[in-house]
Amino acid sequence: MKNRNWFWGLFLLAAAAVILISQTVTFVAVGFWSIAATVLLAAVFLSSLIGLNFFGIFVSAALLYRIYEFPMHWPTVNIWILLLVAVLASIGFEMIFHPHHHHSWEPGWHEVCMEDGRGGDSEKLEGDDITAQCNFSESCKYLRSDDLKRARLSSSFGKMNVYFDQVHLSPEGADVRIQESFGKMILYVPADWHVVDHMRASFGTVIDLLSSRPVAPDAPVLTLTGDVSFGELEIRPV
Repeated sequence: MKNRNWFWGLFLLAAAAVILISQTVTFVAVGFWSIAATVLLAAVFLSSLIGLNFFGIFVSAALLYRIYEFPMHWPTVNIWILLLVAVLASIGFEMIFHPHHHHSWEPGWHEVCMEDGRGGDSEKLEGDDITAQCNFSESCKYLRSDDLKRARLSSSFGKMNVYFDQVHLSPEGADVRIQESFGKMILYVPADWHVVDHMRASFGTVIDLLSSRPVAPDAPVLTLTGDVSFGELEIRPV
């Protein structure tokens, strides 16, 4: 709830800034729809900034630049060049600030993932603090832990399937931080777990297929936080 309050506070400040900026240029030059798009993109930008979702940050900034380059007399840049720069910058920052560290069952182990009948990379990861990443590809991550406390899952421009069926959570539960941009991530979670959804979706969707199931009072607790931008997160029972 605290994060949501920060978000809406920053959103209102952004809206106020947009209204103020619109008074410095003619309304005809900017246009109603440009202002409306600015408010939405500002919301995405601020939400992404809070969660360090670099794709949301750079893509929304690129689109905002495109909207205001003419009325603000900024240098003209082709929209596709802007988006390409945004994507490359996002990948670079993602690699720097969200590095891929993990412990593997068998170092160098690799096989074909046949999820949904299609090929892709597979990886087995273990430990009580796991990090998994997938960019511009399809991948299956098989997690194994006797006392999982934390996990960081990041995917962009691809599809990542994450399996928790060989995971035992710590007595206090586990926190999973998710960043999903321009792709799809599927979590396969034991049906008797209690999944607490604190995800934020900016032009994205979160589908929780476990939410309608009854949960035991002493069920293991898996808490999900993070951002879905222009993508989809699906939580399936396994």
